[in-house]
Amino acid sequence: MKAKRMDSSAVFTLRIRIVLGGICLFSALLIIAASWTIPFLFESPSILYKFDIEKTFLRSGKVLGVTAAVLVFFQLLLISRLKFLDRIFSLNRIVAFHRINGIAIAFLALLHPILIIAAENFTIFPFEKRYWPEFLGIGVFIFILVLMTTANWRLMFNFAYDKWLRFHRLGTLVAIALMTIHILFVSETFKSGLPHTLVFVAAGINLVLISRLWYRRFFPGKRRFVVSNVELAGKDAYSVDVRPHSGQISDHIPGQFAFITPVSASVPKEEHPFTISSTPSRPDALQFVIRSLGDWTSKINRLKAGETVFIDGPYGLFSHMVSSENKPIIMIAGGIGITPMLSMLRYMADVDDPRRILLIWSNKTKEHILFPEEFKGIENRLQHFHIIHIITRDSGGENEIGRLDQTKLEKLLKGWSRKSSVFICGPFEMMKEMTRAVKKIGFSSARVYKEEFKL
Repeated sequence: MKAKRMDSSAVFTLRIRIVLGGICLFSALLIIAASWTIPFLFESPSILYKFDIEKTFLRSGKVLGVTAAVLVFFQLLLISRLKFLDRIFSLNRIVAFHRINGIAIAFLALLHPILIIAAENFTIFPFEKRYWPEFLGIGVFIFILVLMTTANWRLMFNFAYDKWLRFHRLGTLVAIALMTIHILFVSETFKSGLPHTLVFVAAGINLVLISRLWYRRFFPGKRRFVVSNVELAGKDAYSVDVRPHSGQISDHIPGQFAFITPVSASVPKEEHPFTISSTPSRPDALQFVIRSLGDWTSKINRLKAGETVFIDGPYGLFSHMVSSENKPIIMIAGGIGITPMLSMLRYMADVDDPRRILLIWSNKTKEHILFPEEFKGIENRLQHFHIIHIITRDSGGENEIGRLDQTKLEKLLKGWSRKSSVFICGPFEMMKEMTRAVKKIGFSSARVYKEEFKL
């Protein structure tokens, strides 16, 4: 099959991403700033009876409450997997911001009632029926706190991923519904006029986003694929090849990832993100290489040819196509973190990329190296490509032995231009250490790319 060369327009240039990202951030800040005017332009009758510091407390509490509500609206927007936002920011960064935003919401939701009660000289509302919106607000805060805590410290509570995800989705839906009711009934400000309308507009947009997520989940359409092959790719790692059930595969750039959900009698129907290790220059099939590291991934070898897999993607910007075409490329991979580099190298070999390329790949043993023969073939096909294996747990003849650190990295990168594009992917601590090391060696932060996806 003739190799297909990707159109450069598939990726926004850095300048375009900066401009579009700036517009998105400015728009978000404008919405937040506009929401701050509501407690001032649409005062509730209760503010008329407050003076000095009490009035400041009450207004500040209302401003924080409105801000928290706006950030909740943004939460759904962030997690809706909008391709346009992915092309600007990359979905893995969006998910990271989603986590930070959740913490901010919980913090604001805590300060909101504290300031409101401070305006009443810390007089607790009596447990009476007429104060039900206030008590509902406390319930919303508890929901938000639980959702934020379990999202950030799920492993500490030994919360299985699939159960947590179902709980998080349902809990978010309940929290948004209760928050909307709380806003509409807790203050005269939102019982009529423009604020009342804005609440319903925001709730309507949230409903559309939620419906879109559920629709994509239950009606996958073109996202239905069929497993064509599953085989051992290296120690404890398996390659899963899939083909579209009908139609063609959506274009993707080398190094992107997708969410896969198997429909199998032997593998739980859970959604997980994995790099697309195949190359878009050969668009007849997709391949995922998955290492058995946990309860779910340990069952991946049980997938059988003919079984269905739903795929949502592609996403991400971890690709050589986002860097300057005339700059050398340095790849630093740890274990299964090689998969996005494998996709890039397969593509570059197919299109005869002329750039100078160095791959430094750390593995526990030689047996953990994926597709060793294919990598030798890529090294022969790409004239300016060189691979250095780092083996951490056994002797390896020509291979470098021992842990990869800054001293060893500096030695390996001797003679390489500090203007090279550097791609890093692997275990979290390894990426953190290597990112710090390459910057200390002299590489610019703007030219260092890393793939990090934490769920």
